[in-house]
Formats: sequence, structure tokens, C-alpha cells
Amino acid sequence: MSSITGFLIYISVFIAGFAATFGIGVVIMYRRAHHSERTNTVTDEFIDKPIPPGVYLIVGPQGVGKTSFMNALISIDSKYHGAQRLQMAKVEIDKLNDIGYKLTLPPCPYRTRSKLFLPNGKPTYHTDISQFGLPGRRPEVQYFPPFTVIGCDEIDSFMDCREWNKNASMKADIIDGFKYIRHHDLVFLGDAQNLGKVDAAVRKLTTDVIYILSKKDVYGKKHRFSRKKTLLRTEWEFIWVKHQQAENAASLGEMGIEVREKNARKCKLIYEGNIYSQYNSQSGKPYWYRGIRQFTVEKHPENVLSPEGVETYCRQNALNYDGSAQEKQ
Repeated sequence: MSSITGFLIYISVFIAGFAATFGIGVVIMYRRAHHSERTNTVTDEFIDKPIPPGVYLIVGPQGVGKTSFMNALISIDSKYHGAQRLQMAKVEIDKLNDIGYKLTLPPCPYRTRSKLFLPNGKPTYHTDISQFGLPGRRPEVQYFPPFTVIGCDEIDSFMDCREWNKNASMKADIIDGFKYIRHHDLVFLGDAQNLGKVDAAVRKLTTDVIYILSKKDVYGKKHRFSRKKTLLRTEWEFIWVKHQQAENAASLGEMGIEVREKNARKCKLIYEGNIYSQYNSQSGKPYWYRGIRQFTVEKHPENVLSPEGVETYCRQNALNYDGSAQEKQ
């Protein structure tokens, strides 16, 4: 695949993200350029080597399998490289302790926003995007050991909120953390429904964009004489874009320098086992019960064209949110 093709995919990703039609743009652009390209199964790549340090954005429409994909990646990395991550971190921490520090290495190198049980049965530690960044400037920022893998879901919702836009110090800490993430050998995995809502500076520092095309759960019998079918594995097809490589290739192309480098490919990841049993796919349910005393029941307003009837109808079926209208109820 030429650098031009990679650049086209890169452009389609970001134009579609801003237009809130991200998935359609990527798929159409990719199919035009790669209608005959085969899908690369990359499971062995993650089994053979740890996830390289960097910022990975996992994107796609709601329900396509972004969070399960992220948890599967973390689980595979934990199973095959968790001990290696701890050993590499220990080497660095031992050197620091030799010169005066008194640091203790936590026994798990994985942190997620929602609790994930790893293949060894032990849970990840908790973190959140608001707790990520260069430490020492905000008290809530966590100190991560080197070689830690961090997984945060729905980061587009966080970066699209009022708090993100008005809190300049928090924003700077997080962006600086992404800027220097490789200096500490960290991996950040974040999923988002809408790439356009992810801060522009964060998108610029993103090393890899993974766009989930589809997810398939494969059921079957574990044993020959079993009656009940169980979930044997889950498969995801996705487009893997080496974002910074594509961006650099595009910049060089503007100077008349062609870079023949493959910046995007269609891939498949296969996770053996039931990934859904390792985490709560409805971890956001507590939000729906915050402050509850009883469920709300509201009767429909009468569609009566009297002055009072019109006012009642328009108040209960407002076209735009009006705080003053709510106060009158």
C-alpha cells in the first residue's frame, strides 16, 4: 500500500470524526483503496511482543465492541507479558532506590477505569483519564510505574465536557503526559465513539488509531458430549492506522518526498475464551441510580389548544432545553 493510500485513510478518519460520521467515512475510503486486500490476523503479534509504548485510540460506533476489544488486548498482554513488564519496571525502580528513593513496585502493571479481571484471576488497579498526566502538579494525578498499561473508556465524553475546557492545568497535565508517554514506557489505550470530540492536541499525539469494523462472538461445545453451547472466542475486524506515520508521510508528500510505507491495514484480533466474564459490560449502571428515591412517572399532557394547554404541552415537550421552563413545573 502506498503512502498516498495511508494518507487518504488518515484524512478520512479525521474528516469523518469531525462530521460525527466517523465509521462511514473510514469504511468507504478503505474499501475503495483496499477492495482486494486480505485481513491480517494480528493476535500472534500481541502474543509475541508486548504492546509498544504509545497512545492508542480505539474508535467506532456504539455497541461495536470497543471496550471488549480494549480489555482483550490488555488480557492478552497480561497473560504473555505481564511478568516481563514487572521485571523491566523492577530494574528501573531498583536503580532509583539505589540512589535514595524508597519505591515499592505494585504487583499489577495494568490499570483500567472499569474493573477488569485478568487471565490470572486478579483485578486491575483503578484509574481514570482525569488521574492521568505528568504528576506533581495536581494531587489527583497518579504515579504510574514504568511499563504500565492504562485503559480508559469513553474518553471523548470526558474531553467534551465543560470541566475539560475550563480547567487549563488539568488539560495541560494530560496532554503533557501523552507527549512524554514513551519516555516512561507507558501504554495508553482509550476508546471513543466520536474521534472529533477528542481534543485536537491529544489526536495529534496519538500514535495509533484502531477503528473497529465488526465483532463476532463464536459459540460452540467445549466438549464433544456437551449439550450446552458456550462462548468459545470473540473476533474483531478493524482498521489499524499508524497515525503519526501517516501524518509524517503526508507532510513529506507536500514537499515532494514520497514515503513508501504501509500506514494502515485491515486486521483481525481473536480472543480465546469469554472476555465478557472478565469485566462488567454495564459498569455505568450506578449513574442511573444516583440520588434516587423513587422512579419517575409523568403523565402525557393533553393536546388542548387553550392558552394553558398550549403552555403545558410546550413545557413538557420542549424543542430546546429551557431551565426556566423546568422551574415553572
